Amino acid sequence: MIRLGTRGSRLARTQSGVVAAAIAAAIGPVETVVIRSEGDDTRVALDSFVRPGAFVAALQDALLEGRIDVVVHSFKDLPSAPTAGLAVAAVPTRASVRDVLVARGGVSLAELPVGATVGTSSPRRSAALLRARPDLAVVALRGNVDTRLRAVAEGRLDAVVLAEAGLERLGVLADGMTSLDTDVLLPAPAQGALAVECRSDDPLAVELACLDDADTRVCVAAERAVLAEVEASCTTAVGALARIESGWLNLEAEISDHRGVVYARRSDRTAVDGGTLAADQLGRRVARSLLERAR
Repeated sequence: MIRLGTRGSRLARTQSGVVAAAIAAAIGPVETVVIRSEGDDTRVALDSFVRPGAFVAALQDALLEGRIDVVVHSFKDLPSAPTAGLAVAAVPTRASVRDVLVARGGVSLAELPVGATVGTSSPRRSAALLRARPDLAVVALRGNVDTRLRAVAEGRLDAVVLAEAGLERLGVLADGMTSLDTDVLLPAPAQGALAVECRSDDPLAVELACLDDADTRVCVAAERAVLAEVEASCTTAVGALARIESGWLNLEAEISDHRGVVYARRSDRTAVDGGTLAADQLGRRVARSLLERAR
């Protein structure tokens, strides 16, 4: 029996359930184990956690201690630095990369009234929203998807911004929710992708490779290399999006208020047949060009 660890939120359990079904079909029976993480305590600010990756640390501890065999993460929650003894054995096909505005009355970002309150816990989203609409009031908001949607439905906020992939996976994406163009809001690195992690010395790592999508892995490698090169933390406003088009891996990235850079956005490309090594080099090259704005 393969023990699969997951956080307890409905989204985490839904994502883990999809991967568990794929593992069961390809490898063998799966038992799901729910583990609570530090990041699940919404009373605590994200920048107060001592360890990076507040949403993944407890799951990784359980892996390293042998209490579970595999874990499913939202890839964007993983710290950019690898964890000794662990490996991302598979990156399944990515879902939507975009963010969605959920506003009362189904209005768009441009249609929100002056002074409208928009909830988000993301520095990246906050910075982008205020670039597009400096007249908005961005309000710190944490909690699961249902909690954030209720804040709008109950009139406590005028709007919230959420990842489209999560809304799709939960089956709550609806008419009136506005998908935000990446020209306005670049996604978080690896947004929409899942990471299937296990111990690096576990033979299961080889078996899990059947769940891997090569194109998704290459794109995510480029985006996460931006994170690593700019030395981002969970509170850094950084966006990155890689796309494969006509044999090229195209990467666009941005940072705000980081290492002396007020705002910068850059893009570059490399041949996609260079694999994850070339993707990593591309991400680091774009990141260095972003940081040059501080000089």
